[in-house]
Amino acid sequence: MLNLGSSLHSGRPTQIHSSLLTIEERLALVLDCWNLLEDRKEHYLPRGEREPESAYRRRLEAALPSGFFRDALRTFAGMLASSHWRELPASLQAVISDVDGRGTDLGVFLERADLLVLRDGAALVGVLPPTHLWPSEGDRQQALRSGDRLSLPRLVLLERRDVLNWHLPDPQSLPDAISFRLPNPKTQQEPLSDELPQHPWLYGSAALDDNGMAIETMELVADPQAPSGWRSQRTGLQYYRGISQLPLIWYASDGAAFGEGDLPHLGLAHQYLNHFRCQSDYQELLYRTALPVGVRTGVQGPMGGDGSAGEPVVLGPNSVIDLPEGASFQFVEIQARSLAEHRAWLESLDQGMRRDALIPSGAQGAPRTATEISMAASQAYALLQSQAIQKASMFSSLLEHWCALTGEALPHWEGPALLVEISPLAPAPKPQPTVAEMLQLQERGIISEQALRQWLGDLAGIAPASS
Repeated sequence: MLNLGSSLHSGRPTQIHSSLLTIEERLALVLDCWNLLEDRKEHYLPRGEREPESAYRRRLEAALPSGFFRDALRTFAGMLASSHWRELPASLQAVISDVDGRGTDLGVFLERADLLVLRDGAALVGVLPPTHLWPSEGDRQQALRSGDRLSLPRLVLLERRDVLNWHLPDPQSLPDAISFRLPNPKTQQEPLSDELPQHPWLYGSAALDDNGMAIETMELVADPQAPSGWRSQRTGLQYYRGISQLPLIWYASDGAAFGEGDLPHLGLAHQYLNHFRCQSDYQELLYRTALPVGVRTGVQGPMGGDGSAGEPVVLGPNSVIDLPEGASFQFVEIQARSLAEHRAWLESLDQGMRRDALIPSGAQGAPRTATEISMAASQAYALLQSQAIQKASMFSSLLEHWCALTGEALPHWEGPALLVEISPLAPAPKPQPTVAEMLQLQERGIISEQALRQWLGDLAGIAPASS
């Protein structure tokens, strides 16, 4: 069985690979941006020195993160959504609307994979063998005719942070052992209690040997006697003979080796956080300077009436304040010169994020041509082209693993199994009118003769003769 240095420290039954530990903080950052900083605003907006607790809580409640980062990644993924497959194995075509056993359509499954790769730099796509094993092919076919979904493979998609450890026989080969984690459905279905706590994760491992593949699953059970408070308990062990390669595919945007890959939009996440902090500071300044302040001069002691010096001054449309000779009272607005600087910085951050996310800025207007957009975001466009190639390769490998588990013949295509077309970054240019059409417009008086000369000069690439 798989042995990747098991350890129950921190409540985990396995060690974490060094490559994952290196980028753990960066993965947490992009996940926070994707989740709109849910329950993490205190981490990115720390309490100021000597700031009252009530003022800090009010500032946190007023700071509302935007959905810009999430929408930007969805925009990128939408550019890759224009894809279609040539031909699918019959068994996969039969369950195309339920490829993972949870009612997920194949197209939706691929789109989710694209989003994870754009966010985390990579994701693990796998084909789980059938849960129900039958003594003969006839029994399996009978089960399939009766609609037994567990007699067919299922697709699985794991986030990069959930692929905990792996072993490569050599740096250029595929893994022969891997450990992972899955969300524990019991924590969502059953109410938690202090008497019987549930661990939020289920753990599993897959490993190859000379005869096939073994898949082991385990859960952590609360144990006060254990150092971490949890002990591992095996929940399942299945062995599949005749499998010589783990049916797992490392889907990375840049074609990196297994377990590797840069985060393509880490810079956009940092911009998003800077914008969030600056927006919070700007809102705080607006709150502090929203109302003018009453200022009195030449007055000592109580102001008006017979009240004591400690009573507040209440002003209304029918109130009168008696002031001694030479005294004055007026409302003064706080100048707050830094508001303009904060506003300008916010606009600069917003334009930078929109430029990197291929979203035209409203202040500068939308780019005029697709060439201008590609030049302004060539790096991002190259990323999409690279991921389109990786997506087609991943899909071909996915079908190979599926057919290896079902025993079906792999369909033969002329070209890749999945055709991915990057959606245009700008709408197609409108057709230009012909010379005859422009002459008719001029004859009808819709356009002037000068406008016609200008159009003809632009068309010929020469300046019109001055009248």
